[in-house]
Amino acid sequence: MYLALKHLHLTFVVLSLLAFFVRGIWLFMNSSMLSKKWVKILPHIISTILLVSGIVLAVHLSMSPGSQTWLMAKIIGLVAYIGLGIAAFKVPNPNARKLLWVSALIVFAYIVSVAISRNPLGFFS
Repeated sequence: MYLALKHLHLTFVVLSLLAFFVRGIWLFMNSSMLSKKWVKILPHIISTILLVSGIVLAVHLSMSPGSQTWLMAKIIGLVAYIGLGIAAFKVPNPNARKLLWVSALIVFAYIVSVAISRNPLGFFS
């Protein structure tokens, strides 16, 4: 059960990153792809499965954010990533969009580094 949950979670980590990255490229190219219905819906499906698989994995391993500081760091990073990602697609200024998009990617990398190292400092340690 653990390996299946872990692989599901990791698969959706990769899909989440790919979807965000591609949508960002389309944003900067002013692509009409961003207006497609499936492009608007798919990231929500991916994110939901990613979040649910992460929660189920944590419950399965009896982990709680209160007792695992690295898990709390991932959750805080996730909130920051979501905020930056939403802002990247909403702000009208193209330079601000790029800065927010790159910032979201850096936060995503931080979250992955925390998950790998199980250290709340991630790549900062």
